[in-house]
Amino acid sequence: MTAIRPIRLNAFDMACVGHIQHGMWTHPRDRSSDYTSLDHWVGLARMLERGLFDGLFLADVLGAYDVYGGNADASLRGAVQIPLLDPMALVPAMAYATRHLGFGVTCNLAYEPPFLFARRMATLDHLTCGRIGWNIVTGYLDSAARAMGLDAQIEHDDRYDLADEYLQVVYALWEGGWADDAVTRDRRRGTYNQSATGASGAPPRQAVPCRRRPAVGTIATAHTRATPSRRLRSWSRIRRPPRRVRVHQR
Repeated sequence: MTAIRPIRLNAFDMACVGHIQHGMWTHPRDRSSDYTSLDHWVGLARMLERGLFDGLFLADVLGAYDVYGGNADASLRGAVQIPLLDPMALVPAMAYATRHLGFGVTCNLAYEPPFLFARRMATLDHLTCGRIGWNIVTGYLDSAARAMGLDAQIEHDDRYDLADEYLQVVYALWEGGWADDAVTRDRRRGTYNQSATGASGAPPRQAVPCRRRPAVGTIATAHTRATPSRRLRSWSRIRRPPRRVRVHQR
């Protein structure tokens, strides 16, 4: 008897007009120009859940593509991943409109203090009931560095050293900011929190699973599946039990 193997379906999109289908916005049936409408994203999330998709991954980039011609004119004319919304701001509405769909977001750690990111991700952990994951990047565009007031981006190896340190800091914020029994909500005594520093702003839903140090000095090796909740996991572990789907050929 042939064993049934689940198929994991993950959609890939970006909060802009032109992700990787540049020029498709000119087609009369294309709706990517509605990217600023919350109804657009909620409708996409509901459609994916109806289609039994496991997750929606939202890419992101800081800066503009400005190598061709020495400027960003071509990118701007063709809406090549610009203009671009913050993908994290879209997730709560899509999570509220669905029950099972997971969400992955790309977040560049090179230009944001760990505390701010740790608080934002802990917030999304709560608002999505654990259906959120983080794609860790350090950026690759000099235009992004210039937008942050720098002359150029940090060197590649230095960015990865920064990323490793950054992750250790956010782990410490998620794990050490709040004790497991910190939130007491004692109405009689009028005590809401105890045994907590509040270092991460919001307590995570659950503890961070085990991690391992890099074997070959890469961020992916060190931090795959390391997320602020047991339900905040890598895409290989996300999702509900597989459903059997009968396919009819016309």
